[in-house]
Amino acid sequence: MLEELAKKDQKWREIAFKICKDRMLSDDIVQDMYIKLAEHKKQINDFYVIIVMRNLFLDYIKKEKLKISIESIYHLENNDDTFEIDDEQKKLIENLYWVAKDYFIMSFDMSLREMAKELNTNYGFIYRTMKKEKDKLWQEAEKKQ
Repeated sequence: MLEELAKKDQKWREIAFKICKDRMLSDDIVQDMYIKLAEHKKQINDFYVIIVMRNLFLDYIKKEKLKISIESIYHLENNDDTFEIDDEQKKLIENLYWVAKDYFIMSFDMSLREMAKELNTNYGFIYRTMKKEKDKLWQEAEKKQ
């Protein structure tokens, strides 16, 4: 598995840099990714590797208790395109049910079970509320296309 991953080492380092915007940290993320996937038996694709690196970066943020905006985490640059939330998407997010909006914000830092425990709320209620709002967002997005 490591031999296959190492063939794209430069690509992994570029993607890791785009995720964290720090050369030394990106090298650490790539090394941690190699360690995490070294014993992986199943075939994996590039997308899976990117998700692993992103999650390693998020774990680093949590561990170091860094204050980083969500926009900076999800502002992943491609060679010819960038991912940014436009005004229309911001408007959709602002129109979320206020409880769901709070849940979505909390979900960046903790799992649904942790949220339920902290808020002393039923896990199922949190899950259904978030799912209902996600479904509404998808319906709105489909209408606009």
